Amino acid sequence: MKTLIHEIGVIDKKGTKHPVNFKKGLNVVTGKSSTGKSALIEIFDYCFGSGENTIPKGVITTSASIYYVALEVNEQDMVIARDPDISSKAFFRRVESFNSEDIDRDYFNSGYFRPLDKFKKHLRDFFLDIDDVDESLAARANRRFNAKATTPSIRSFSSFILQHQNLVANKHALFYRFDEKEKRDQVIDHTKIFLGLVDQKYFHMSQEKERVSADVKRLERQKETNKRTSENYKLNVGPVLSQLYALMGFKDEPLSLEKVLRHPQDAKDQLDVIIVPEKINHNSDAATQRYNKLKRERTQKTAELRKLQRQAASINKHIQEEERFVDNVKQFSSPKHVHISASVCPFCHTEKDTLRESAKKLQQAITKVSGNLAQARPMKAKFESSLFEVQRNIEVLDKELTALSLQITEVEKAEKQLEEQKSLYESILMQKAKLFVLLDTLNMADDAELENQIKALKKQLRDINKKLKQYDVQRGLESASAKVNEYMAEIGSHFEFETSYKPINLHFSFETFDLYHLTPESEKIYLRSMGSGANWLYSHVTLFLALHKYFAELGDKCAIPSILFFDQPTQVYFPNFNRDNSESFEEQKSQEAEQRKTLSVDQNVDEDIKAVENLFSQLSIYCNELEKKNGFSPQIIVTDHADNLTLSNGVSFESLVNGNRWRTRGLIHTSED
Repeated sequence: MKTLIHEIGVIDKKGTKHPVNFKKGLNVVTGKSSTGKSALIEIFDYCFGSGENTIPKGVITTSASIYYVALEVNEQDMVIARDPDISSKAFFRRVESFNSEDIDRDYFNSGYFRPLDKFKKHLRDFFLDIDDVDESLAARANRRFNAKATTPSIRSFSSFILQHQNLVANKHALFYRFDEKEKRDQVIDHTKIFLGLVDQKYFHMSQEKERVSADVKRLERQKETNKRTSENYKLNVGPVLSQLYALMGFKDEPLSLEKVLRHPQDAKDQLDVIIVPEKINHNSDAATQRYNKLKRERTQKTAELRKLQRQAASINKHIQEEERFVDNVKQFSSPKHVHISASVCPFCHTEKDTLRESAKKLQQAITKVSGNLAQARPMKAKFESSLFEVQRNIEVLDKELTALSLQITEVEKAEKQLEEQKSLYESILMQKAKLFVLLDTLNMADDAELENQIKALKKQLRDINKKLKQYDVQRGLESASAKVNEYMAEIGSHFEFETSYKPINLHFSFETFDLYHLTPESEKIYLRSMGSGANWLYSHVTLFLALHKYFAELGDKCAIPSILFFDQPTQVYFPNFNRDNSESFEEQKSQEAEQRKTLSVDQNVDEDIKAVENLFSQLSIYCNELEKKNGFSPQIIVTDHADNLTLSNGVSFESLVNGNRWRTRGLIHTSED
């Protein structure tokens, strides 16, 4: 998102304003130690919604009444601010056009302060138009109070735009706030939103997909339940229909069971015509034949059941024998020693070894047998599997026998009713009524409407999947990573990486946020294993420049602000500059050179200055090239000790400092300074 910081400042307790002005492109704030350079990145972070005030304690925090940032987001000017005494609130005020002269203590009217959470949501709306990022409503239901998933926050942006002093050359960390796993996971998860790969419709469609999928599964389960219910009723229709035909005295079926089951309602209409008194065959023995057939079937099933029961008893016996055998084998052990005396002839006193040799052979045989027994494969599992199958068959036969017995009982009951001089047609009507009840039940379990609902939902699901496929988030993230890797190869080639890492071949993934150097042998060397502060610094700078180049290429599709802070990147070359109290940078360089001689440090100060000049040159070239290509450049703000550098592209270093040199003053200064 095209974003520009106009001004970062402090209103002190006397009402005096201490502003720092910035322009587009590369900005440099240079100065000696303890002047408030590093406080600028912390003031921005605090005004940008941080729940914690990390501005370094000292003159600034003692003096400050208001911290503020004036910025432009997509050509909309605004001022955001914090009052350190009211940490739970933040200030937001839109302006037609920012004018630094308008800023004073009275400008920060209490009416523009709002609770911090509402402030962050309001500010987020200038970068993102999204309210609900749940892909699963089921997951939401499992959260406490049915809470929505955490929506993207402006706080996630800070991971892409802030490189603090302790981070810019860190070998263990790349991104601000990633030391907290929850915040890291949120940034990674929300990146697809920041890059414009998904929008609000994507999440609503994902929720709808889950809902429709759940409805399809529910209806299919209902259909399966109906099917099982219908099958059970169908099993009952056959016997009732056969009994009805037998009572009517029909030798042949006027309407087959198959046709009755296929169209239950139509079958009822036809049976109303067929089952009438005029069509009863009183001389038919159909009922007797059916009765005899049922009894024969029952006898046959009974025989089969007895056979299975005997089989089950036999398998049980084998299992018991197997268990007993295993127990005995465990207790069996072969003799380790054989004690036997040699036989001696009582006459000639000659010893015979025949018995000893036989004993040894016996011992070998016993050892072999015991070994075979110990290694014998148990059969219990196979017996149990066979028993399980037999028992299932017994259950099936048992149900079939019960059904046959019920049918036989029904026939006997009907014959008894006739013996009691009840009307045959009355029995037929009762049987017909029983059949129609079953057919009505089949109609209730009819899946025609259910099937139509499932088809409609599946079509809806296909349409949703087709629309979701157009987002192709996975491919989008891979493509984004490839672009950033391409940019890193070009940007990194201009930095002073160690020889062993040239040509630098950095790879980054938007799916894991890992960064590594890939060797020609395809070995991945992660930042923590690269060694040298310069390598760590240039890896950070290369990655973040490549990221922002890609963000700028995306234009308004990308929600991440086009701002980048580097706080004291040259500390890897001049670690002693944190004690820089000199009136000029040249004086500090001289002190550094003398100190290196005293400590016998071989590295020449001028060589390090060349590396620093190259760093700032590349930052300047980067901004100018993106300005030409995209019409705007990420705004880069560097706070450092370095000064009076000569840039390779001819840009004046003084134009980058633009009055922000703090050698004789600091961020908080009085007119006497």
